[in-house]
Amino acid sequence: MNTLKLIAVITLRNLKEEKLFSIISILGVALGVGLFISILGTTQTAINSFTEDIKKLNPDTNYQIEPKFGKYFDESVYKLLIRNDYKPIPVIKTNGLHEKTDTSINLFGIDTFSAFKQSQIRISPEKINIRIFLNSTNGAILTKDVAQRIGVKKGNNFSLVIGNKKENYTAAGILSAKRIPTGIYQDIGNFQEKLSIFGKLSRIDLESNNADKLNNILPQSVRLVSKAGVIKNEKDILESFKFNLHFISFIAILVGFFMLYNTIFITVVKKRPQIGILRALGADKKQIIFLFIVQSIILGVIGSFLGLFLGQILSFYSSKMVEDTVTTIFKPVIIEEMFIFSSYALVAFIIGLAISLIAAVLPAIEASRVKPTETVREGTFELRYRKFYKKAFILGIILITVGICFSLADYYLKIFDQPFFSYAGVLLILAGFAAGSPYYLEKFLQKSQDLLKKIFRAPGTISSADVYSSLYRFSIALISVTVSTALIISMMVLINSFETSLKHWINKNLNADIFIKSSSCSSNFCFEPIDKNILSKIKNIDEIAALNPFMAMQGKFRGQDVIYGFGNEKVVKQYNDNMEDYKVTDSVAVSEYIKIKYGIEKDEKILIDTPAGRKKFRVREVFTSYSTTQGFIIFDKSFQKKYWNSSAFTQLSIFLKKNAETEKVIKKIREELGGKYTLDILNNKVLRQKVMGIFNNSFQITYAIQLTALIISLLGVANMLYAVALERKREISILKYLGADNKFLTKIYMISAGFIGFCGIIYGVILGFILSFIIIKVVNTISFGWSIGIHLNVISIFTTLVILLIFVIIAGILPLKTIKQTYPKKSVSYE
Repeated sequence: MNTLKLIAVITLRNLKEEKLFSIISILGVALGVGLFISILGTTQTAINSFTEDIKKLNPDTNYQIEPKFGKYFDESVYKLLIRNDYKPIPVIKTNGLHEKTDTSINLFGIDTFSAFKQSQIRISPEKINIRIFLNSTNGAILTKDVAQRIGVKKGNNFSLVIGNKKENYTAAGILSAKRIPTGIYQDIGNFQEKLSIFGKLSRIDLESNNADKLNNILPQSVRLVSKAGVIKNEKDILESFKFNLHFISFIAILVGFFMLYNTIFITVVKKRPQIGILRALGADKKQIIFLFIVQSIILGVIGSFLGLFLGQILSFYSSKMVEDTVTTIFKPVIIEEMFIFSSYALVAFIIGLAISLIAAVLPAIEASRVKPTETVREGTFELRYRKFYKKAFILGIILITVGICFSLADYYLKIFDQPFFSYAGVLLILAGFAAGSPYYLEKFLQKSQDLLKKIFRAPGTISSADVYSSLYRFSIALISVTVSTALIISMMVLINSFETSLKHWINKNLNADIFIKSSSCSSNFCFEPIDKNILSKIKNIDEIAALNPFMAMQGKFRGQDVIYGFGNEKVVKQYNDNMEDYKVTDSVAVSEYIKIKYGIEKDEKILIDTPAGRKKFRVREVFTSYSTTQGFIIFDKSFQKKYWNSSAFTQLSIFLKKNAETEKVIKKIREELGGKYTLDILNNKVLRQKVMGIFNNSFQITYAIQLTALIISLLGVANMLYAVALERKREISILKYLGADNKFLTKIYMISAGFIGFCGIIYGVILGFILSFIIIKVVNTISFGWSIGIHLNVISIFTTLVILLIFVIIAGILPLKTIKQTYPKKSVSYE
């Protein structure tokens, strides 16, 4: 038989006859692919933004020189390189805040002609006002995306908060960000003068083929690193964030997979007579398999293609969420690019096709096994495979056990830097629950069918019989609800656990009455020092009991980037831990990240590089820090002066005397500062609200994932019930002959939907708590170095599950149209 003709006659007719069936399946695939591509695109663009200033700025160089400690180093290093016949290109980088749009922006001071020449940017009077850019300390060039974000055109004046001061600028020109990193540029001399950082550089880019020779002439205050190494380190910072979001969104695609599987399976069941006839007419098994795989691929192609455009819409929201999270936790990024027609789109499209192909394999194989003698026996599939339900359940338990073992191995053995074994374990656990679902549904129904009959009488009796006669197909809808429920539960438990743990952390660590930082500081840590004169201006205010100036700077530990923090240890112990007689020793506190990554325990001695050489410190405590995904080492302020020869600070905590009124003290502080500085001066309550606001922004993306999974699962239930209604037209006709009206028949399907929803939710809660444990205790710990206690908001979870159940029951209304359009005389006369 001609295969192409069979596709036209059978496959395309199947799609045409059941338009609603096909539309639901396409929407399920489209939602999963759309969510995946929007998250894939935004996270990957954020990672690219992290490294673009290294890749795009001075792209012909292969090394860069950066400070070993702190943010800047002396430009005498630049002059040293010139004397040794190198061609160094100096760069200064900081960030500022555009207050009106609340946008954090990277600022660059560059050797204009060298940098633009390497980036192949032609400076023309039409694009750039050269006189303003080179001769004015206010002259700046903006990349197009930044200019659009803050609403600035060429020639406009604008202001930015940098450090603790507001600075005015004039837009000398606007350039595309394709060849240079996103940000604002000044000629390096103007940059240094503008920000009063004379003689300081952030980095030097240069080309060299002899790193050893170069290292021999460099002073101890700087280090030489390859650009490739810097790019890798920058990417690694966001890798955990990226992998976790991708994996969670991939689970949402899996929900669509079960729905597509159900679609093809139901089509096979419905078309058994036609398949039997085709086999009798000479169609071989390969042709039958091919027919149904093509049907699935058509649905997958349309769904995936629609998902690309849906991803475009979702990216408007996910880009803002990811941008806020990355800017807050890591450093400023601006995500403007849309990702649909790019390599990300190709990846998502291929995943959609792969899911479609895999979903069709088992139903297509089942179709190929139909014999001509089975053409009028539609229930043979259920009868044939019911004997395997218990074996599949045992297999499911084995898969779940193996999946849990994978996750535990990941936790204890730490095989990879990322929790890949845990990801594999979660997929095995999902497969185990899917394999066990028919047996679970059968036993659940046996235990509850008497209750269904008692409560709902005749509709309950018919509904339970209907489910029992089609256990396998109903189990597909059940697993769709299960996976969605598990995803929602695990995300809710994660968020609630993180929120509760964060509140405990805030109560323990944020006890200062007033907190001062630079307004331009967008991330959890500020690295731009505050003017030292602020201390002398406010320290004599009567109500102030103690001051804790805190300095954060980038550092290294065992070759990896960490954050060094310097604070008044005695003040912290007195006000946070009520230790009045605390004595400062040669010790440090390290974050759990250090303990997890390097196995360092309390009282262990560690070596730390300082400008005065490598020094030994005892680990006095290991603490939890939710403010960074890097290692965090805290020293007493005295060591900053002793080894770094600095007393600078980036934040200031103020503890007040008993009965002092916070707002009055804040007012006095502002009066003493006289409006000279642009600072955030926050009371304890506002600071805590700000921290929790950052937390809520960080988890916005997970809410979108939960909602998408919920919608896909509802489509899956509706899909299944609609299919059953189509298949049961003759039974519906008989019931109508016996006096059943549309209301009675709709009630049957709503009971079926409610039962599947209730059964799936219970199954999903079990799966959800297993996933929660793995995500919180294994994935989260390996990815971010945070330990979080498991906390449940029982009322919130229960309310969400009730709402989910209601929506699933409402999905039972979908077959109503089919019920109403079923004419008893026509259907029974066919029989």
